[in-house]
Amino acid sequence: MKKITIIIAAVATIFTTSVFAQDNNDDAHDVAIKIPEVALLDIEPANNSVTLSPEAPTEAGEFLDFSNATDNSLWLNYSSVVGSTTEPSRKVTVAITNGTVPSGMELYVSAATAATGEGTIGTPVGRVKLEKTATDLVSAIGSCYTETGENYGHQLTYGLVLAGDEDAVASTDFDDATTLTITYTLTDN
Repeated sequence: MKKITIIIAAVATIFTTSVFAQDNNDDAHDVAIKIPEVALLDIEPANNSVTLSPEAPTEAGEFLDFSNATDNSLWLNYSSVVGSTTEPSRKVTVAITNGTVPSGMELYVSAATAATGEGTIGTPVGRVKLEKTATDLVSAIGSCYTETGENYGHQLTYGLVLAGDEDAVASTDFDDATTLTITYTLTDN
């Protein structure tokens, strides 16, 4: 019995020494969290060509009818992650980057309130006249996404109208038919 008591005492001493010998019973490490900056913009559907044309009159004495020279088949989609101190908001601008609107006419575009999405989705500024200089179309965009594809984000509506000046009719020329390039840009404020 003396042998068993010595063995138990030895095991208890080793166990007790092991428990008391641990002076570092926790540890820590850093976890770095990185959030990427995101600024993506897309016009949907992928085949996004638009044709606008006033209707020819059917009665002598009338002029071109611009009432149906509109198109609302395109959708503006975007994703944005901003920095609260470095880049607190963004906007979408639009400009004609190739070509010229035919004489006697003006081209407009508007973005509807976003149909879908989450976060700080931008606010449309209303109908804007398209020119060579970039014009704000959607403002106050924060960290958000509009979802992607047709029927998501902001629906775009184009309209071709007779210019408001007195030379508009006289300067209308069917040889001025053209194709324009319209460029949308998601940019920091």
